[in-house]
Amino acid sequence: MSKIKPNIFIVEDDNFYNSVISNYLKVKGYTVYSFLTGEECLDKKDVIPDIVYLDYMLPGMDGIEVMCHLKPKYPKAEFILLSGQTDVKVVLEAMHEGAYDYIVKDSHAKENALNKIDQILRYRKIIKEKEFYRKTIYLVVGILVLTWLILFIVYQINK
Repeated sequence: MSKIKPNIFIVEDDNFYNSVISNYLKVKGYTVYSFLTGEECLDKKDVIPDIVYLDYMLPGMDGIEVMCHLKPKYPKAEFILLSGQTDVKVVLEAMHEGAYDYIVKDSHAKENALNKIDQILRYRKIIKEKEFYRKTIYLVVGILVLTWLILFIVYQINK
């Protein structure tokens, strides 16, 4: 797993739940920014989030609306909706709009949130390694082709 911890935005209007999730992630060593409304989160312009946890039921804009505003600004960010909502339509809409996942607020939500962060970080590490190996393969193939071409030219000259 990467040693650089991601910037995590928590957008949750319930002060207690916001505090519980934020403090839990801070204790685990993450950089956490917490917001009570989607508008507060949208106003935060000096930090680029890597992961955004959004409550679905927020005052003003709901979590999906906030995600739709943030996604174009932060295309590399992963969005996870947290909600007491278990309505499948809400879950499907969130996923359709590009949410990475949907976590139901229950007694396991903190652990599920941490597991999702680990999952995202592992996935990003795999993507970086894949890109590194792809570039390495292209470089090696390029060197082999160039070496073959040089040998072929030398062979043709010495014929």
